[in-house]
Amino acid sequence: METNKRKRRKQLGLYSILLLLITVILLLLENRHLIVQNKVVGNVEKESISSISLDASSYSLKLKDSRRIPVIAKYSDGSSKNVSKRSVYSTSDKKIVSVNSTGLITAVAPGFASIQISYEGVAKTIAVSVSSKSLHVNVKDFGAYGNGKHDDTRAIQKAIDHAAAKGGGDVFIPKGTYILHPIFLKSKVNLVGESRDIVTLKLSNQASDDYTRVVNLINVSNVKIQSLTIDGNSKKHPKGIEHMHCIFAWDSKNIFIDNNRLIHAVGDGISISGSEKSSNKVIISNNILVDNHRSNIVLEQVNHLQIFNNTSTSKVGRPALHFEPWEKISFNDAKIWDNTFSSNTEGYCVQLEGGKDEGNFYYNVDFFRNKITCTAGQFLVMETKNAKVYQNMLNVASVYVWIKNEDLQIYNNNIHSRNGIVIEGTWGILSKGTQIFKNSIMTKGNGLSIAAGSQNTKIYQNSFTGTGKTGVYLFATATNITKTTVSDNTFKNFEYGIFTDYNYYDNKRITGLLVRGNTFANIDEYALYIKGTTSNVTFDKNKVVKASGVNILANDRLMSNILVSNNIISGGEQGIVQTQSGNGFLKSLTISGNIISNSTAKGDMYSTGAAIELAQNSIPPSNVLIKKNKLINNIRNFITVPKSLADSIKK
Repeated sequence: METNKRKRRKQLGLYSILLLLITVILLLLENRHLIVQNKVVGNVEKESISSISLDASSYSLKLKDSRRIPVIAKYSDGSSKNVSKRSVYSTSDKKIVSVNSTGLITAVAPGFASIQISYEGVAKTIAVSVSSKSLHVNVKDFGAYGNGKHDDTRAIQKAIDHAAAKGGGDVFIPKGTYILHPIFLKSKVNLVGESRDIVTLKLSNQASDDYTRVVNLINVSNVKIQSLTIDGNSKKHPKGIEHMHCIFAWDSKNIFIDNNRLIHAVGDGISISGSEKSSNKVIISNNILVDNHRSNIVLEQVNHLQIFNNTSTSKVGRPALHFEPWEKISFNDAKIWDNTFSSNTEGYCVQLEGGKDEGNFYYNVDFFRNKITCTAGQFLVMETKNAKVYQNMLNVASVYVWIKNEDLQIYNNNIHSRNGIVIEGTWGILSKGTQIFKNSIMTKGNGLSIAAGSQNTKIYQNSFTGTGKTGVYLFATATNITKTTVSDNTFKNFEYGIFTDYNYYDNKRITGLLVRGNTFANIDEYALYIKGTTSNVTFDKNKVVKASGVNILANDRLMSNILVSNNIISGGEQGIVQTQSGNGFLKSLTISGNIISNSTAKGDMYSTGAAIELAQNSIPPSNVLIKKNKLINNIRNFITVPKSLADSIKK
């Protein structure tokens, strides 16, 4: 009896241990599941972040003030959380404003700067002004009415002059509409409105139709214009000249134009200019610019420029942003980001331009994270050096790379364009070292065109999608097109993949064309079609799907040194074809290591339809080698060459 009890206790003990083990295993599995779930949730959280928000678009600080930037991440499911401690911060000028790793900013010295904040790949910028002056004067204390009837020019100018005499400070403009002739700011004097939504400075109906600007900065420094609407009153000045601007700066430095609305100027919303001395250190941020009749923003002579968080819209057919330097000097350092530009112009919507004459450029222009909507107009880049255009949304008629750019990079953009990217060297003034890479380009015309010359152009890792025309079109005229590389791109839905052409009436050449590692799909004709004065061409390691491979047309001029090697060509009419017209002649052709399959040509009175065919009724090319090609399942599964070239076919 006692033995049975011991047995039962032993069994119960074993059951308890077993139950405990099962419980532990279940808990471990549950914890593992929770860990996995947490990872999944973490991934979803990371992938679904939609934006980050700040508590303001700009800060105004006194010297030595500190302030922490609250950063709120918003997610697609509607949730949000504070990520200030996990964000990354940087300052444009640590001598003006410093920022630490937790988002604490400190005013170090008087001036203006921008703070960049990023979290999980999403970025924002906040503008910061720092003042050492505590003076604050109200224009109404100097006799301003702000009732939209009285002329308040004298009162506001008196307030500005008073602040300047006291060493600087803020001239405050409360709610109202202030009728003005031109006013002139002084150094260290800020013009600050109560809010751009309730304060308007409007050019008087009686103002002269001449060099009449509402707010003028002439040889001044350390000036802020903030929280105002400035109305250029173009409707009442139909005969006004193009130099009538809302804000005009000349040879001024440390200028901060922030959170204003600039509208209806006969000339520009904002015009920054100068002599050869030029304006310097200008921030244009958080402004709304609408329907200024020359341009919304014009930059003539200016260095060290920041333009961010602006919305510039033109429904009067004018540019949204326009660089137009006219001094024969170089300029340096322009950063333009997180802006929205739109216009109904048929000219240029945004123009980035450098210095006039040989050797002068705008150095180091960065244009990024902007959105341009200008379906009939151009995004134009000219006379820049080391410029970068990246991470933009460009819905334009064309991205137009015009004369005299050096080492321009266009990358990681989403481009919807009627005419793709155009590189043009008008007057023989070439762009050199242009790199176009990792863009998504959708176009109704050519994906990319090069005309009138270029040097050392690299086109790589882009996605080109068309509705016809040509993926890359090269037209030799005015000057040569030399050393062009097209590599690792995808071309879909074009008539031709790459097409080289020439001007019959001159002798300019396309030389040094390397086409390697690309994919051509659903091309109506040939992945590569070359003719005329084309030489030193390599078509290597490309994949051609549902398209013919290569057509080489020797016409009117000498064509030389063509290599077609190691390509996979499938599903087109023919694989590789060489023909001749006029007095053209081809010297040196190598076709090797290609795999050609499923071509559909059946031949006719002009062609045998062979997978590889050199035309028999023309001048045979010289120095030909055809070797180690594989022909698979083609309707005409053989190679055709003139009898004189029979020995050129090798195993």
